[in-house]
Amino acid sequence: MEIMTLEDLIDVCQSLKPVRPSTLREWHKAAKPLRHLQIADINKAEVMKYRITQLAPRGPLKQNTLKARMASLRGLWNTAIEWELIDGENPWQKADKGLRYIRRKPEFYPWEHYKQYHNDPYFVFLWYTGARIGEIAGLDPKNIVMNAPVPYFNFVHQENRMLKNDESIRKTPIHPACYPLVPYFKQSKAKRPGASWSETFKKNMQLPIGDAAHTMRHSFYTRCEIANITERIQDILTGHAPRTETARYGKVDLPTLLRELQKLR
Repeated sequence: MEIMTLEDLIDVCQSLKPVRPSTLREWHKAAKPLRHLQIADINKAEVMKYRITQLAPRGPLKQNTLKARMASLRGLWNTAIEWELIDGENPWQKADKGLRYIRRKPEFYPWEHYKQYHNDPYFVFLWYTGARIGEIAGLDPKNIVMNAPVPYFNFVHQENRMLKNDESIRKTPIHPACYPLVPYFKQSKAKRPGASWSETFKKNMQLPIGDAAHTMRHSFYTRCEIANITERIQDILTGHAPRTETARYGKVDLPTLLRELQKLR
């Protein structure tokens, strides 16, 4: 199969190894400045040209965005190489060296600050899980398992919504504070579950640009630190990849996770 353009490559890769809609969108955004080139012409020199012309102040992108775009294209090339659609090495490998993710830590607010959301299932579930808003809002009700010795949220890939990655597949105990709100939970059928709720949440809470529902995930980690919950438990609860090789060994059962989770108020 002869692949002429980058858009062609994206279409073929998606047909062979489907990815999450958000990943597909990032592939297309990242590919836009290269749409006039054929795949055979995209080499290390063109990659460096892409980096120079896209990086602010000369280009339109800040470091965070450019690094993410280049990582997307690196992943696309790896998929294409895996399926033998492209020969040779990946020109995007290490091409973002020196670029940094500049992360601004959101302001931490206590439970009382969010009083108007205390009866909102999305908010309370976010507060006690540290989950991503899409994971909560898009959750199929059958994956809220209450008839178990330890009730849990079953975060898995669903037909309506893929998780960020396979590391995000997990069972998270349901904190007892969430029990009264389970009957009022409604699954979002939106293309991007929770996006609208997150935007409204940001406006109502007068959060800065860049902060929205994801603020609750940062808040969860802060509260875990205060409660002396270990990094390993934090990662298991939130679906983060283990930070060390040793952390990959062994299992932590739901009763143990619940005991740790109940340290949070």
